[in-house]
Amino acid sequence: MKASATLVFLAGIAATNARLLYIRNPQVNSQAFAGALGGVEATPVLDSGNPDRPFEVNGDTFVNIGAALQRSCDQQFNGCANLANGGDETISTADCQAQKGEF
Repeated sequence: MKASATLVFLAGIAATNARLLYIRNPQVNSQAFAGALGGVEATPVLDSGNPDRPFEVNGDTFVNIGAALQRSCDQQFNGCANLANGGDETISTADCQAQKGEF
């Protein structure tokens, strides 16, 4: 009985502190989208190392992965649109918008 109580206690600690047990690898890009119109890739989403704002995109940190992925997508769209508006005749802003919709 004592061993099972200890096991339940330790499992409870592990479950409530799972974030502390997570081994961080800041080099892993959580942005899986591979489209790159005009050669403009989505900005990487990395581990910031900050447990309160664990996701980083181009120096900005975010509380959740959804917000970080949205920023990455927006930055890619802006880079693509800048190319289209800057005279690159191989793409249009409509192409950039269509790519953004693929995410």
